[in-house]
This record gives sequence, structure tokens and C-alpha cells, in this order.
Amino acid sequence: MIQKIHNAILRFRIAILHATYHRNMRRMETARSKHDIVNFKTYAYRAEDAWRKIVILTEKIKQNNG
Repeated sequence: MIQKIHNAILRFRIAILHATYHRNMRRMETARSKHDIVNFKTYAYRAEDAWRKIVILTEKIKQNNG
């Protein structure tokens, strides 16, 4: 029971991070079209960090279920 709740919380966090990833990707594309390299790098690194966290949480869920 507790394991299911824990996995549900992890999945919720993944959903929030997934939205963060796409938001930063959209902002990164806007900065690229405006030729703003500073904002482009900022949003690219933020998107990369969000994706890294998604991968880590996904691996945790796999370990818990396995």
C-alpha cells in the first residue's frame, strides 16, 4: 500500500518535471529565434536538468517495481 502511494508521488513529480522540460524547450526555441544566446543557454541547461531528474525518478520506479 505504501509502495503504491510512493510510486504515485514519484509519477506526479515526473509529470511536473515533464511540463517543466517542455516549458523550457519552448522558451529555448524562442530565445534561439531571437538570437539571444544567454537565455538560450539558460533554458537549455534547465531543460537538461529537468530531463535528468525525470530519468532518475523513472529508474527509482523501475527499482521499486522490480
